[in-house]
Amino acid sequence: MVGYGKEYQKGLNIFGEQFSEIVEFFENYLKDRSAVLDLGCGQGRDTLFFARKGHTVLGIDAANKK
Repeated sequence: MVGYGKEYQKGLNIFGEQFSEIVEFFENYLKDRSAVLDLGCGQGRDTLFFARKGHTVLGIDAANKK
């Protein structure tokens, strides 16, 4: 199992840019001001994308669970 908590501490955006499929889906199909649950959000790359689009977002990740 990968220790993502340690990976996240290495730097910002370690998993790269947004996936174009996620951007396309949410720009074309998600209603304005929707509620989004981002499970396994990691560093919050997608969570921040949703929030910047005006959605209410809850990001959950167990990587730092002790």
